[in-house]
Amino acid sequence: MSKDPGIMLALLAAGQSRRFGDQDKLAALLGENMLGLHAAETGTGLPFAHKLVIGSPDHRCAKQWRGLGYQIIANEDAALGQATSVRLAASHAIDTGAAALCIMLADMPFVTRDHLVKLIEAFDKSGRTSTVASSRSGQAMPPAIFPSGALKRLMELEGDAGARRLLTDARLVAGDDHMLMDIDTEEDLAEANLIFDKIG
Repeated sequence: MSKDPGIMLALLAAGQSRRFGDQDKLAALLGENMLGLHAAETGTGLPFAHKLVIGSPDHRCAKQWRGLGYQIIANEDAALGQATSVRLAASHAIDTGAAALCIMLADMPFVTRDHLVKLIEAFDKSGRTSTVASSRSGQAMPPAIFPSGALKRLMELEGDAGARRLLTDARLVAGDDHMLMDIDTEEDLAEANLIFDKIG
């Protein structure tokens, strides 16, 4: 793996959590930590050139995010869909001259550092020109790395589909079902806590 990949990491944490009831999903506990901190902690210790959280600077996780080295970028248009967060991340990647943008979701707590390393290695092997995505049962999904040449296309996204439609030609790095699990509902969180207890 390259020691200085020049890759910006963006953790998307501005979702509306409509399926989670009245609670703040990312502030709910998974184990003894808030859900929104698990993916953020996974991203630390890896050679990302910059680390962003696209979310609220006033979120209950914000102090810990900053302590982990993330810059928090407020998304005032989060209600318009995940694409607004992707566009913000892409804009910052373009402005900083990043070689690529790695997009992670804050509600995917079981993604491992080893998996992120494999994504970076696959990106390096492509000559840093191909999009590299995680896959579950052959379906491309985040975390995903987009080369600098794809950033302008990310800036054109709209709605709540995020960047998934740009993953059709991505190189895939497989992950298992629980590692790529995202938490949408209280039932998902209950299941995640059972998994966390087993692997913890």
